Amino acid sequence: MKKPVQLILSALVLIILASCSSKLSISKGQEATLTPQAVALLQTFKVVRLPFINPSDKMLINARNQFAVIEKAQLEEMKARFHPLIQDTTIENVKVAIIIPKNIKPGNEDKIMLYIHGGGYIMGSATDRTGVLMANELGIKTYSVDYHLAPEAKYPVALNECLAVYKYLVGKYDPRKIIGLSTSAGSGHMLGALLKAQELNLPMIKAIALLSPGVDLTNSGDAITANDGRDLIGAKNQADKFFAAPYAGKASLTDPFVSPIYGKYTSAFPPTVIVTGTRDLFLSGSVRLSWKLKDAHVPTELLVSEGMWHAFTNYPDLPEAIQSRNAVEHFLTAQLKKENVIAVTAAGLKNDTTKNIAIVKKFINEVVNGGHLEQVDQLWAPDMTWKGGSLGEIDGIDNYKKFLAANVGKAFTQMHLDVKEVIASGDKVMLRFTNSGHNTGSFMGMKPTGKKAEWTGMGVYRIRNGKIAEGWFSEDILQMYQQLGVSTLTKQG
Repeated sequence: MKKPVQLILSALVLIILASCSSKLSISKGQEATLTPQAVALLQTFKVVRLPFINPSDKMLINARNQFAVIEKAQLEEMKARFHPLIQDTTIENVKVAIIIPKNIKPGNEDKIMLYIHGGGYIMGSATDRTGVLMANELGIKTYSVDYHLAPEAKYPVALNECLAVYKYLVGKYDPRKIIGLSTSAGSGHMLGALLKAQELNLPMIKAIALLSPGVDLTNSGDAITANDGRDLIGAKNQADKFFAAPYAGKASLTDPFVSPIYGKYTSAFPPTVIVTGTRDLFLSGSVRLSWKLKDAHVPTELLVSEGMWHAFTNYPDLPEAIQSRNAVEHFLTAQLKKENVIAVTAAGLKNDTTKNIAIVKKFINEVVNGGHLEQVDQLWAPDMTWKGGSLGEIDGIDNYKKFLAANVGKAFTQMHLDVKEVIASGDKVMLRFTNSGHNTGSFMGMKPTGKKAEWTGMGVYRIRNGKIAEGWFSEDILQMYQQLGVSTLTKQG
């Protein structure tokens, strides 16, 4: 009797699915701005709504298994087309697929890509079509993380697995020769892992690309409403019930490691290119993220394709997808060619040098630019020495904190130190920079002018046991005074 009951229930589900599905609408005016291939695809798509069904774990796993059949066929297509070498391995007990293109592009021989697949947290694999496709088009050896999926593995399992692989790769390879790529939910993991790496003072990789990123599981934003029914996935059934809830579990949806749009970004974050489309349900998240990164002075490009839907870049021969993937390749390749950090080449010192750079960058981003003076204790040694040329010499961390509070925290607002070049060797890190800010308080006995100034400078830091022990600075203070309209120091009376 059990089997007939199951058949009846399955039939009811199919009836509900059929009754709740509808074709995506497309007008003549919309067709006019798209390629014929895009129009043809859109006319075949349907969106399904299940507003009153909470899917069981079994339903989610069944959906995953059906999706896996599609992915397997796509993988065979990619193998026949590009002939990549795919090796299965484990890194820090995490399954990883190493995708090696048949042709590594000149200049990429010593470079790698970290790829994190999408699939709404509940489906997808390390050898999905996008990963194999982009590894081939970029011509770069790719490490693709085969993280555990929800509903069996809830947050933070997958995030921790991605972070573990990230830690391994930045330890094995020069971080300046690593790029990252991710799709949809995988972009949530990519950003979450980078935010964790930033928190742990790990080195940042060279650049990342986010394809239709899912960055906000709270379903906030204009596009989540405006594009509901226009995209392949629907906000009212799939985005929350099928994806967000099974993955997040009991975690807050505003946790920045669950929804990275709520994270704190600094200028040390990797340059980022974001790809989305005007029909993408997650368009607003991409727009908000791009502004958040720009506000943190992270080099950022937002590429919005006309009429495109979520994860459209997955289609190998769709002209709009080809255009976007070409733009991503150009961005990532250009970033890889930027060599503005010189590290020692001795194998035994490379990792230490990279860590030293990360410590100094964290000080600049968090304390100087971010104003978080409380982090000085974590970054400077108690017996530190600071030598500032005409600004004097300071011994001991307590005296240094008083100096920062008086002159950096109060003398200037909106202060921003923009690093132009970093050179590291042994235990020392040298910066060439421009500094700027509004003079709203007394500085070195000078009355506040209310004016903004920008001046150049150089600094050298010596790192000891993971903390800054000494700092030497030379800044063009005369240049600053001239911009503030001060020819001589005027004592405050």
